[in-house]
Amino acid sequence: MKFTKTFSDTLDHCYAIMHLTDDDHDYIIVASEENQPCYAYDLNDNFKRIIVWPDVGGTMTLVRIPGTMNFLATQRFYPGFNSAKCRIVKETFNGEGWDQSVVGDFPYVHRFDIIPHGEGLWFVGCSIANSKKNTDDWTDPGKVWVGDYNDQKEEVENLRALDIRLTKNHGYKNMGGYSLITSADGVYRLDYPTHDSDWMMTKFSKEETSDIASADINGDGHPEYLAIEGFHGPHIRIYDDRFESIYYSEPNSPFGHAIWGGSIGDKQYFIFGWRQGSQELELISSKDGEITTQTIDKQVGPSNVTVFSKDNKLYLLSANREHNEIAIYHITDF
Repeated sequence: MKFTKTFSDTLDHCYAIMHLTDDDHDYIIVASEENQPCYAYDLNDNFKRIIVWPDVGGTMTLVRIPGTMNFLATQRFYPGFNSAKCRIVKETFNGEGWDQSVVGDFPYVHRFDIIPHGEGLWFVGCSIANSKKNTDDWTDPGKVWVGDYNDQKEEVENLRALDIRLTKNHGYKNMGGYSLITSADGVYRLDYPTHDSDWMMTKFSKEETSDIASADINGDGHPEYLAIEGFHGPHIRIYDDRFESIYYSEPNSPFGHAIWGGSIGDKQYFIFGWRQGSQELELISSKDGEITTQTIDKQVGPSNVTVFSKDNKLYLLSANREHNEIAIYHITDF
């Protein structure tokens, strides 16, 4: 497989990314984790750059509001993890850019999601801690917040915390019918409420996990799970669909962070990157039962990555945080 960098721009501490498109518009959104801008790039207009907001960054998560070109975003998740003033804003597309409104304050919320259901939109917010005396204080574990997102009122209603407390929660993955949440306490499955049951958390793994992705990389019809083990690495572990470990790496990927799983052509892969040491971005696949890797780029220190399609071509979008670079790679020969 070949990855050729076709676009690059500079954004200090670029972090959160999203591909946002409908029948008439096509953008990538990239936001900084520092007090820096959020940019949108128009893929229909030669990557024309639009300033979504000029400052007040600290953005960890971008979430599209289903069926629209609008999205929600965290802001003020700084300094570091001591983010008591974190908030969520709504960005409403006006045809040429986005107008901002504040949804509310959400202290320490690092990842969040809105989940469509028959009666509206559920909200899930995962806080990395509940309070902090300083950046390195983890004595008050984070919470999993749930509620109902009212888009007309632009607010979260019926907000409450589940009983469970999670230390160093960092990762979140929407699996379609449920979500995975990771922390120093392990990997948990979050089942959504039904008419007969409330929100439910089930522990899948006891290993300290920073982030997680899923893909059927061996083609057996069942998903595998790539986990960044330890808080921001330095190991990766791959589980089978029963959450039994099938691969565990040497500690050679310090500050593991960027993670993605999905289809490239007719096969599925993982993409993984780390932010210290060699700061590589790599493709992970399975061949004849063996895990294989391919280097995509070096000394870029990616924070987040995603694969998207445009005009029947596939691209990799990477926020190369340690290089302050927004990069798009054209994927060929797959």
